[in-house]
Amino acid sequence: MSVMDENTTVVIVGSGVAGLTLGNFLLRSGIDCVVLERQSREYVEQRQRAGVIDSRAARMFREWGLADRVLGGVPFEPVLNFRIDGETRPFKYMTDDHGDGRFCPQQVLVRNLIDVFVGDGGDLRFEAEDVELEDITGPRPQVRYRDSGGMTRTITCDFIAGCDGDHGVSRASIPEEELTRHSHEYGYAWLTVLAEAPSNHQSMMAIHGRGFAGQFARGPQASRFYLQCPLDTSVEEWTDDRIWEEIEARFGEPVAVKGRISSKTLVPLRSVVHDPMSHGRLYLLGDAAHIVPPMSA
Repeated sequence: MSVMDENTTVVIVGSGVAGLTLGNFLLRSGIDCVVLERQSREYVEQRQRAGVIDSRAARMFREWGLADRVLGGVPFEPVLNFRIDGETRPFKYMTDDHGDGRFCPQQVLVRNLIDVFVGDGGDLRFEAEDVELEDITGPRPQVRYRDSGGMTRTITCDFIAGCDGDHGVSRASIPEEELTRHSHEYGYAWLTVLAEAPSNHQSMMAIHGRGFAGQFARGPQASRFYLQCPLDTSVEEWTDDRIWEEIEARFGEPVAVKGRISSKTLVPLRSVVHDPMSHGRLYLLGDAAHIVPPMSA
């Protein structure tokens, strides 16, 4: 069974930071929109990614009157703990005088954005599977999907915002010959580690002969660590003991608590930008349009 009689102004595909931010801005501007998300709400609200809201983003939320409802976490300390071969070097972290930037786990930001959007009457549909974009170069494109009950629904709209990431359906709906992919491979990877270990500092970065290292607090009892490593390494090579040894060597100080390591992931660092970022009435946002390495890279 298919429902064909839904209409809205904008369909947003994906409820990550880009999709939810756009949805909240549209809602506050009085523009009808529907947000479709393939995963469940529980999954989305627990998905861990980045952990920093920079000053420009914080000011943007403040200018839209959302700061008190959206921003979480703790403000940046004015000076970052930065080390070169174990020697401390003061490093001013702020890029301006506003002091708005803060450490905030992405899942907290996403949860807040969801609460605000839904609380203000926004239409957010989780577990929307098999999304298809149709007639994106026509005057009224359509988005077809299967809802959690197995029913196929079609929404006719004026614009589609593709916010479903690097591997989502949005960019894949644009003919390959219409897009130019510009990329830069950095030639190394980051081993990202989430550990149940209180951080020695709010944040710390180090340049060492053995490679870059970074550490950011993820709440009072957890930390995210980053270790530069060769592209041809494997997660299996990085035992817990080796990880703690590398962290202490690169930072030049002992780790106070070596708690359980809950995740290890290898991330080859690269930058990718697609041009143009729109096709017909489909507009790409966030990772669907460009992949940038973490700020510390």
